[in-house]
Amino acid sequence: MKSEWKQLSEEVLALMQDGRLEEALAPARAAAESARQEKGEDHPDLALSLNNLGELYHMLGDYPLAEAAMAQSLQIYETASGSKSNHVADALTNLAELYMTQERYADAEPLMQRALAIREDKLDADDPDLTTAINGLAMVYLAGGHYEKSEPLLERVLKILEKELADNHPDLGPVLTQLAVIAQATGRLQDAETHLRRVVSIYEKSIGVMHPAFAKALAQLSEIYLSMGLFQAAEPLLGQALEIRRATLEENHPEIAASLDRLALLHQSKGELHQAESMMRQAIEIYQKAFGEDHPAVAQTQNNLAELFLNQGRYDEAGPLLETSLRTRETVLDANHPAVAQSLNNLAVVYGRNSLDLAEQLHRRALDIRKLAFGSEHPAVTQSLDNLAALYRAHNRVEDAEALLKESIAIWEQSVGRDNPATAQSYYKLGALYIGAERYIEAEETLKKARTIVEKTLGPKDSHLAAIFEALSMVYEKTGRTMEGKEYAARAHKIRKPEHMRKPDLN
Repeated sequence: MKSEWKQLSEEVLALMQDGRLEEALAPARAAAESARQEKGEDHPDLALSLNNLGELYHMLGDYPLAEAAMAQSLQIYETASGSKSNHVADALTNLAELYMTQERYADAEPLMQRALAIREDKLDADDPDLTTAINGLAMVYLAGGHYEKSEPLLERVLKILEKELADNHPDLGPVLTQLAVIAQATGRLQDAETHLRRVVSIYEKSIGVMHPAFAKALAQLSEIYLSMGLFQAAEPLLGQALEIRRATLEENHPEIAASLDRLALLHQSKGELHQAESMMRQAIEIYQKAFGEDHPAVAQTQNNLAELFLNQGRYDEAGPLLETSLRTRETVLDANHPAVAQSLNNLAVVYGRNSLDLAEQLHRRALDIRKLAFGSEHPAVTQSLDNLAALYRAHNRVEDAEALLKESIAIWEQSVGRDNPATAQSYYKLGALYIGAERYIEAEETLKKARTIVEKTLGPKDSHLAAIFEALSMVYEKTGRTMEGKEYAARAHKIRKPEHMRKPDLN
């Protein structure tokens, strides 16, 4: 006859598997109490029940109770099984995953490191059973922006899986996708494209083209093309992803909203503002039905719609959306979450029309949040540096703006290298500042640096080069070098309107 503890434990697992989480709470608590009464305070059965209870609290979003149960489970396992047992490794991993849900990456890191060390002590270096622990630590580093630590771990996982699995096995897809995320974040767009093209090919041959994972891979590949400025390549991929999701998912599934949001941003970049606004409103409505009013996904799309309004000068419509988005993020996420910095940045644009002090305060707070979250030398910090510099430039505080833009350039050069389009963009912004301050010698020198990088990395016909040529044209016109100014203006025009520069057909 089954013991009371075993019966309760089986009931808990069955309810959890059925998704009946609230119903599972009472038997889960009863199972833990039964184990405590039957087996004592230091028995593995109590540790198992506490782990299950912690997992249940985790899924229900009650993080303090989840942490307390999981921490007690870990302590019991360490006493009962020893500090290097597989039970301890499992408990460390579960607690680390709870911390990751709360974006407490610094707390998760040592736990995942311990879990991996326990597994490595028992297994060969290329054992497939190691991949889960290696990948867990890699995800902690990736989420925390430590790409240089995450990438070699993911490459190790990929090498093990490639040795173990067939070339088109779908389990290769997630690892390649994360490697693509790192490549994109570090400015290696070609590498990111290569990884994601392989993912698309693997999924096409293994799970088929009408699978949500295939749609997700298409959407991620489209992100790479958007980053490259290849809008014509990105649009059909986003459209196909949306079609697959509408055909395979429920009507108000969040992934449909995600596709609409990304397509909206593409339409926005093409100047198709009415379509962009309509899609963003649809996405917000779907997210609200799926998650409720106060959810980070709702806040993000509200922010995107507000940015669309800001670009059209519709400040009165943007302001309330941004305030709502900020309230949600501060409540649901944390006052120092990077998403809060995004809302603060955009609100500063709204308030900056009337109050330099308030706008500066918001930009400074956003900058502090990003430095706290990512470190002072992370590329994410540059957005706040550039935005604050733009505010100072608008109010003729040239020296303050110059210092911030030079700090931004230094970060890009250190993180992605001097010969990177992101570095070139920072040089361009500094050159534009010098033009406004009538410091034309410095402007020419800085813009030429931007030009060299763009020509080397993106080619002689890239649209970013047209903006640089236009700025150089202005420098030469202002300094009396009229012929050079006209030459660069013509070069810019040729890039923006190449059809106008073709010779007429004489036949």
